[in-house]
Amino acid sequence: MQNNPLISIVVPVYNVEKYLKKCIQSIIDQTYKNLEIILVDDGSNDNSGKICDEFAQKDNRIKVIHKINGGQADARNKALDIMNGEWVSFVDSDDFVSPYYIENLHYLISKYDVDIAITSFVRFYNENTKLSSSKISNQEVLLHNPNDAAKNMLYGKYYSVSPWSKIYKKDLFYNNRFTKGKIYEDFELMPIIISQSKKVAFCDVIDYFYYCRQNSTTKSDFSQKNMQGYEALDSLDRYFSNNLSIKNVLKDIRALSPLTDLPKIKISSDNERVLFDEVSKNINHKRLFILLFSKNINLKLKIKIIFFICFGRHVYAKFERMRLKKRINKIINNEKSGVVYE
Repeated sequence: MQNNPLISIVVPVYNVEKYLKKCIQSIIDQTYKNLEIILVDDGSNDNSGKICDEFAQKDNRIKVIHKINGGQADARNKALDIMNGEWVSFVDSDDFVSPYYIENLHYLISKYDVDIAITSFVRFYNENTKLSSSKISNQEVLLHNPNDAAKNMLYGKYYSVSPWSKIYKKDLFYNNRFTKGKIYEDFELMPIIISQSKKVAFCDVIDYFYYCRQNSTTKSDFSQKNMQGYEALDSLDRYFSNNLSIKNVLKDIRALSPLTDLPKIKISSDNERVLFDEVSKNINHKRLFILLFSKNINLKLKIKIIFFICFGRHVYAKFERMRLKKRINKIINNEKSGVVYE
């Protein structure tokens, strides 16, 4: 590998004029300079496209694509089609990254000869929260084979299924693209990408700052469209049909998903009650009981499983919805606790 390879950073952009400048500036300010920055304006109705063009005039590393709205997956795919970098990383346009984001990821791929490197991220709810970062120094680095990496990703252990906070060798995307029109395109593709790698490096240094916008809290409600998550599980199950260990992980994820999804359904209409029952079909009490003894499930989740089994889906969903709402409001209104570490 070259000592200073060209790295492409892909940013899908849609109606984020309030946050976009901070995002782009954080990428421009990277300590690693050999970058291709691809901003894909996905048919924004605000000034986002104009902001992209203004930054492109100031920095010749920036390329701007203006396209008809096709969704985040389509925007990422357009960038993948034209990118020139040997490596690629993704940043969402309402988030921002530390100055060392690419430097740290480059250090990992160079030192450990991997084709995917991952660092940590935090969620923050308050724009005024002060956040800090650092270069990798003496932090522990974990190396995972493709199978273990895919399982870790599905369990959310060490790293998530989101494409950001990671860097990928471009070859991994030669025959892989995000599925247009799906809201779980990350979940459906990322485990496949990571399973096709030769080795993965992870370091628990915080480089990526994921903003949970207050005006997007309605996205936490579960609708019929969110059933695509279970379709994504079906798709992954077919892909990993000959991999028993990952198929077992997918069974665990399917059993656990109703614990996350049911509290998001308000049950204030007939359609929502039908949806509640549809999600409930994925409940597997036997699998949940087995998970109580799994080392892959943390104590907090095991407590939820016990509550769910003991009190039933309706009581659990109502209690969990109230608890989550109270917790988020507390985080939003308290600057000091406006960060959730992953």
